[in-house]
Amino acid sequence: MHCGGEVIFAGTSATGRTVYYGAPPETGLWKLSMPRVGHYISDRLKDRSFGTSVTEFIFGFEIAELEGWGPVFRKNRDYMSYRPRSKSFVSVGQLEWNDVKELSAAAQWQAFGNVLVAAVERITGAKRKPKDFDYAALALALRIIFISCDVSQVTETD
Repeated sequence: MHCGGEVIFAGTSATGRTVYYGAPPETGLWKLSMPRVGHYISDRLKDRSFGTSVTEFIFGFEIAELEGWGPVFRKNRDYMSYRPRSKSFVSVGQLEWNDVKELSAAAQWQAFGNVLVAAVERITGAKRKPKDFDYAALALALRIIFISCDVSQVTETD
C-alpha cells in the first residue's frame, strides 16, 4: 500500500512521516486498517462464486487530496481493466481526503463501502466485459458485508 503525507493512518508510527514546516496542516485521521478491511471482506466472500470469467476482483483504492494531485489522479478516477488471461478485473475507486478525514470510523467505513460498490457496479459500462461474471451479485454481497460489519473489526486497535 502506498500513502502520501496528506493521509495519516491510525496506529502508525510518527517516525518517517512527512515533516511540515510553517503552519501545521490539517491532518485528520484514517481510522480503518486497510489490512483488516481486506481480510474482513475476503473472509466473507471466500466461499462465494460470482462466475467463471473473473476469479479475482482487484480494487485500486486511492485516498488523497485528489484535486491537489491534478490530472494524475483524475485520469485514474474511472479506470477499469478486464484481464481474461488472469481472470481478473481491476477497478479504481477514490476518496477525497478532505471529505473523510474528520469522519468517525463508521462513517469512513460507509464512505469506503460506497466507493468499493461503485467500482464493482461500474463494470456495466466497461468496453470489455467478462461474459460469466455476476457483478450485480458481488455488489449486493458487498453491500450486505458493509451493513452487517461491526466497525471495530476493521479499525486499528493499538
